[in-house]
Amino acid sequence: MKKRVMKLSILIFAFYLSPMNALADDISTKATTVLEEVVVSATRTPTRVSQLGSSVTIITSEEIEAKQQTHVIDVLRSVPGVDVVQAGSLGASVSIYIRGTTRGHTLVLIDGVEFRDVSNTDASAELANLTTDNIERIEVVRGPQSVLYGSDAIGGVINIITQKGNKKPTGYVLGEAGSYSTKRGVAGGSFGNDYVTTSITVSGTETDGFSSAREEAGNSEDDGYENTSAYFKINATPSEILDLNFNLRFAESKYDLDGSSYDLTKGGFVPTDSLDTQDTDETTSRLSGTFHFFEDRWQMTVGNSYTRIEREYDYETLSDYNYNGTIKKFDMQHTFSINDQNTLVVGMETEDEKYDDGAFEEKATNNAVYLQEQLTIGNFAAAFGVRYDEHDAFGGETTWRLAPTYTISATGTQIKSSVGTGFKAPTLYQLYGPDLDLGIWGYYVVGNEKLNPETSIGFDIGIEQPLLDKKLVIAISWFWNDIDDYIDYDLIDGYYNIDGIQTQGIESTLSWYPCNYFDFQLGYTYTDTEDRDGARLDRRPLHKGSVGMNFYPMDALKINLNAVYVGKRDDDGEELDAYTLINLAASYQVCKNVKVFGRIQNLLDEEYEEASGYGTADLSAYAGVKLSF
Repeated sequence: MKKRVMKLSILIFAFYLSPMNALADDISTKATTVLEEVVVSATRTPTRVSQLGSSVTIITSEEIEAKQQTHVIDVLRSVPGVDVVQAGSLGASVSIYIRGTTRGHTLVLIDGVEFRDVSNTDASAELANLTTDNIERIEVVRGPQSVLYGSDAIGGVINIITQKGNKKPTGYVLGEAGSYSTKRGVAGGSFGNDYVTTSITVSGTETDGFSSAREEAGNSEDDGYENTSAYFKINATPSEILDLNFNLRFAESKYDLDGSSYDLTKGGFVPTDSLDTQDTDETTSRLSGTFHFFEDRWQMTVGNSYTRIEREYDYETLSDYNYNGTIKKFDMQHTFSINDQNTLVVGMETEDEKYDDGAFEEKATNNAVYLQEQLTIGNFAAAFGVRYDEHDAFGGETTWRLAPTYTISATGTQIKSSVGTGFKAPTLYQLYGPDLDLGIWGYYVVGNEKLNPETSIGFDIGIEQPLLDKKLVIAISWFWNDIDDYIDYDLIDGYYNIDGIQTQGIESTLSWYPCNYFDFQLGYTYTDTEDRDGARLDRRPLHKGSVGMNFYPMDALKINLNAVYVGKRDDDGEELDAYTLINLAASYQVCKNVKVFGRIQNLLDEEYEEASGYGTADLSAYAGVKLSF
């Protein structure tokens, strides 16, 4: 009870730090930006938020820096409709759930490259090693997006856009240290001219960590983590009609992995200390060219992408395992700006996937074509699209989507909605995975070549209302998803299709920008999930909330206070308690080239679980310095 009172007191105190007479100040430039943001992910063309029917959240590099968030998963925790679960310390496996859908229903892109591991059983993205070092912005589009992105986008799309280089040479180095013997270093720079710009970033993280298996269960061995990441991006304009872009990301990590043992009282396996390790190499790259014809009324983009993720497990008592997943993709998109009211997008792509673990190797190819019409007439805008995918394992799948929006001029009220279908192709492991002979533990069936793809239909409708001359923006939306032929697993039957799952809920946000030295954000999500037996899905809380405040008492000083509340949820047969995390960050610009910064995470030292049986960080503090030149 005392902890709850302390949390409430801190939040109220921080709120009242803001001057109450701030409404008399000039309109904050941040408030104006909220309505004028341009999003690419929702339509694959630059489109103003006020012309989108989709539910979109944009996180800028300034917001990430204010909170001093070092990994992408930390950024996503406060996004409405998104649940993040990490099973242990830094580097441990991460699951992302958008609007209650499964972790395999979220497509992650890095500068247009599909970032997912096809050697995972569900071919989902593993975000544990994604740092925020060079991110310009993150766009989170919620709702079915298969029309533009194919499989894996039933829940939505997370598009990570990295920073471009500058013409003027710039650079920086950053060093940070803190709890759990954590050390982090980042170096970056950019240079260029009127024709070519280049950006380079290199970072390294090392920590002793804490026990991924819960210490309360008698586990005490720390699980350390090391990560080295490098990113290279070049943008060139050799002529007035051609843009060339190339990006390359590489990450190498090592994580001390905990194992599991059978618990007779629970009747299942639970995490326990072990000396197992996981080494992961991640490589993504993309080369693309955009041609501009007829005064830019016709743009043709041709691209080639590559993703390879290699995982190596060194087990203390079992044989070592290696898993390699590779994606090669060629795509072409034509964008026709027919007039100021009409934009037509026509695209095609072919994608090859390969799974290889040394003993088992399989491939699959998917070809697709899509078409999207964007129409803008006065205050009305809409996007309608249709797509056809041809997969060499299960055949064809057609998806469609409609997303209209209308703004009432007199009040600035934006009414928006979207409805569409999606699908998730069976993964290579689900289709062809070899049966497992575990000796005394039994013989288990895995792959099923007769699997159907998961299919879905999703709908949402919402309203966004600016008030107080756009200093205050309130938004609320209702969503609903129905997923059929959901792919489930049973030790006896292997993978098989079931009737499906349903999710529905409410997302709401409030953003207040009263003046140039204070802003306030509030978010709440209600997510109701149901499987075929009427039970709630694991790890999806019914209630989730977030609060964020930025305070700038002087030009050189920035203070951020943010909190995330996660309600009760089920996991592995037990109910996990609700928890609230409060984080505080501050930075001070000592001079033009020197900045010092620090943050406290889990300010009230909350004890909690994100995943059943796995530990989480205690109160921890970090501080560092950044030198720019």
